[in-house]
Amino acid sequence: MRAALAGTTGNAVLMGVAEVGTPIGWVLLPGLLGVSARPRVAALVSAWAGVLVVASVLVPVIPGHRSDPQALLASTLSLTAVPLLAWARRRTRTASVTRAAGPTDVAVFTVPAGPGSAALAVCGSPGEIGAAVPLRGGGLLALVGTVTGAALDTPAGRRAIEQTFRRHARPAASPQRLAGVLDQAVRDLAPAGHLRATIVRVDRSGAVEAARCGSPDLITVAAERAALAGVPAGPALGSTRPAGSPARAGSAARAGSTARAGSTARAGSASPGGGATPSPVTGRRVAVVAAAFADAHGERWVRVLDQVAADDDPAGAARRLTRGPRGGRRTGPALVVDPGPPSRA
Repeated sequence: MRAALAGTTGNAVLMGVAEVGTPIGWVLLPGLLGVSARPRVAALVSAWAGVLVVASVLVPVIPGHRSDPQALLASTLSLTAVPLLAWARRRTRTASVTRAAGPTDVAVFTVPAGPGSAALAVCGSPGEIGAAVPLRGGGLLALVGTVTGAALDTPAGRRAIEQTFRRHARPAASPQRLAGVLDQAVRDLAPAGHLRATIVRVDRSGAVEAARCGSPDLITVAAERAALAGVPAGPALGSTRPAGSPARAGSAARAGSTARAGSTARAGSASPGGGATPSPVTGRRVAVVAAAFADAHGERWVRVLDQVAADDDPAGAARRLTRGPRGGRRTGPALVVDPGPPSRA
């Protein structure tokens, strides 16, 4: 927001110094800055640009915007359209995320994922972190995790982490890069606590890549059998590591040593992802559960893997994965991705 406002102000100064009075010179850059931002920011940028236009007319210290009614009307209409265009752009992006029908104690959101589709199930369980961001061209970036810590496991803390992920989830962002951003965000939010998460990327062709940060392995389905994907495990994100886990997130990573957390994880000191190693994942269906799922089911969590293949659509499979052990409270989030088109499922 600050950059957009500064750019708008700089543009007005430049137009005045250059003695440019045409509407396009005064509203083009603010319009571009506003349309590329959130609707609320776009409205603020448009309003500020309008103030600068009026000021240049009323206080002509240097030649400013043309004062004839036609020019002022053109600028007014252009600046009014900016927040509307920003809203339409955001709506187009979020319209592809739809909520599937189902029980009231779990919300399942479906979203395109390459040629196929994905479903994210959330149920408000303690520490739940879940976000799915569709990308231009049909790709997807998703975050599934569990946060621990008094300052992190709050509505504000969880929302801040999810918003950080959404803000940086762009077509060029890799799971490792996002892991590094989230690691810093968790450290900034609280001096103690951690996020155990899996970051999944699906490109427009349907190729799946994932990075594990203190979270359970991914699940893949080939034919009708489910198995662990074998994605290398990295350390949890944040200042402190889960109790009982090997010291790899901090000192071991800085020392460049190799650690183990279920499977081998590379923990290089210069890694921007805090030791997370992205790995390709193949299968007609890929499922991701959070650490809370493994904690709730204990050692038998692997035995429930076959339920991932029990439903024809990813929404049903994601909903099924949130079921608590022995009919207990649901545990989320859960992500299920069918990277191929429905005909191949």
